[in-house]
Amino acid sequence: MVVRRILLCLAQYLFCTIALAQKSKIDSLKKILPALKDTARIDCFNQLSREYIESDKKDSAEHYATLAYVEAKQSDYIHGIAVFFSLQSQMAKHFDDDFKRSEVLGKESLQWYERTPNKEGIDNLYFYLIYTVFAQSRFDEAIGYARKRYALAKQSGNQEVMLDALSFMFAVYRQSGDYEKSFLFAQMVYNLALKTKNKIRITGTLYGMAQLYELIEDYPNALIYFHKVLQMDDAETRSNRIATDNDIWFKMEFTEIFSHLHQFDSAWHYYNLFKPAPNKAVYWRVWWISTGECYLLQKDYNHALQNFRLGLAEHKKLNDRNEVMRTLLDLGKTWLALNKDPEALQYGREGLDMALQTKAKQFIRDGYLILSTVYDRLHQTDSANFYFRQFITMKDEVLNDQVKGKFTAYNYEQKLALINKEKQIQQAGLEKESFIKKVLIGGVIFLFLFGLIVFRNIMLKRKNERQMLEHKITLQKLENDKTKAEFQQQAAELEMQALRAQMNPHFIFNSLNSINRFILQNNKLQASLYLTKFSKLVRLILQNSQTAFVSLDNELEALQLYLELEALRFDHHFVYTVNVEENIDPSVLKISPLLIQPYAENAIWHGLMHKPEKGHLHITLIMQEEVLLCKITDDGVGRKKAADLKSKNTFIHNSLGMKITAERITLLHQGKLLNSYVTINDLILPDGSAGGTEVILKIPVHYD
Repeated sequence: MVVRRILLCLAQYLFCTIALAQKSKIDSLKKILPALKDTARIDCFNQLSREYIESDKKDSAEHYATLAYVEAKQSDYIHGIAVFFSLQSQMAKHFDDDFKRSEVLGKESLQWYERTPNKEGIDNLYFYLIYTVFAQSRFDEAIGYARKRYALAKQSGNQEVMLDALSFMFAVYRQSGDYEKSFLFAQMVYNLALKTKNKIRITGTLYGMAQLYELIEDYPNALIYFHKVLQMDDAETRSNRIATDNDIWFKMEFTEIFSHLHQFDSAWHYYNLFKPAPNKAVYWRVWWISTGECYLLQKDYNHALQNFRLGLAEHKKLNDRNEVMRTLLDLGKTWLALNKDPEALQYGREGLDMALQTKAKQFIRDGYLILSTVYDRLHQTDSANFYFRQFITMKDEVLNDQVKGKFTAYNYEQKLALINKEKQIQQAGLEKESFIKKVLIGGVIFLFLFGLIVFRNIMLKRKNERQMLEHKITLQKLENDKTKAEFQQQAAELEMQALRAQMNPHFIFNSLNSINRFILQNNKLQASLYLTKFSKLVRLILQNSQTAFVSLDNELEALQLYLELEALRFDHHFVYTVNVEENIDPSVLKISPLLIQPYAENAIWHGLMHKPEKGHLHITLIMQEEVLLCKITDDGVGRKKAADLKSKNTFIHNSLGMKITAERITLLHQGKLLNSYVTINDLILPDGSAGGTEVILKIPVHYD
């Protein structure tokens, strides 16, 4: 109790000291005001307004700003007018949390500042505009202003402002789901922070990295970076986090790692430890949402609902759109778990609308899943299917972003390790560094000379040994290439998992509809035939998904079944052939599964189905220099007309597998330099009209 009283008295003393200092400034300005004239008088009015803003006295701030504007307008004092609009922008944000009005006034001020040589004023306006558009979840515009601010700071050599602008871009790309760019900007911030020896920026970057690893669901690495921040923590860094209201976010995000790892005892230990003071409403909103998400993971939906409601009310008071969006989707998930479909639909829609405005992919994905699930429960099949397809697309994009982010993170860690090593060398001292360099240079020269002597002796005396050495070097290179190829193969398998996971929902739905149509037409034989082929195809796909490579026999069997099903479903509107070169043994040859089918599907849906008369699809497989050459040719309407038809119908079929398949084929070639692995040619008839499309795939093969 005594300690608490001392701390309370100290806080009251500091508050009174700051207030007295503020009052002293205001009194000094008022004292000199009567003697001032012209622009000096206008500047004094504006400065008084600024001091009253910092003292939280809105009426006085507006009064002196207005006096400054009236006299500046009369004397055509451009700088005074620019400062007036800047102050108005600050007041809209500071007193009313009206970010839209703050943005409008800030842009007005910027136009006036650009007519003056005052670069500092322009920099301040960029800072305000970055904050106001970010608060409205307009991430692209926030990035644009941050880039302008960085360019201005670089021109003047202001490294602190450069750091501030880069840090903001790092944070915005992280928030919007562009993890690859976020890692790149993290590296830029960290390098510049080390160069300027800015400890607050260094710890801030490490904190941002922890957040980034949490977003790509790499929770062990996220925990490592939180511990790095805590290891560097001191009074200065903690005071900075408290002053910028980042302390509660840091504590909650640190605790959320344990929730994601399902270490709930540890999570609740820290939640109770970090519980805010009763009068800290701004902190409580963060605590409520974070604990609500922990309850949600524990399936304690009633407590989760209670905390989300409390947090949402505070977010709305502060007009924090980014946190409102997050909480709306949390509420949608909670109501969904409670089987309250109307409430889940309401919050899911609101959250999705905001997510679409921000272009934050991870939140868009969650919104689509909520709506798809609700509509499925309500038996609104069309809406359920539409949102499910959108969910699958966005889920794949998020997965791809996470994969790219992990690759970039790996490169970042390697560079970070190099930077840390260089820093350790610098700390060891110039003399030691010079000695190490001399030893290294001497060692390199010695090894080089020794290598020359050995090479000369080998060349003159032991030709056979030279060949063995070259063979050894070749094997070593092959081993390195193999390691690189395995890394790329891992990426290809990740892409394969994304493709297998979806198994083309629209094809499954359409197949089931076809079976239903045959039954309704009392065509039981046709329905039975279709169902048999469909089940066999599904079984084949599931079997093939267990291995990275399947025999060409298996791949062609799955392709044949797919083509038969499509021909049945479309009443044999097209005919097809599959020709395999005689010297190919399909039982021995192995390829990665599901490489040919997406292009055959695209030819049917976008080429042949738009053709009035019966179409033709030809698939030819030949071997060409250890590569399986697959030609897929159709005599459909061609790509141009298909694109025109697609633009007129937003619900037209879209082959999601083609893009992923093309990237998989590229990765499967393991860095071999070929002109192209996937080539698409437009076929033209003698009269100049479209004659269809030809796709050529170059597929790497394996042998049993």
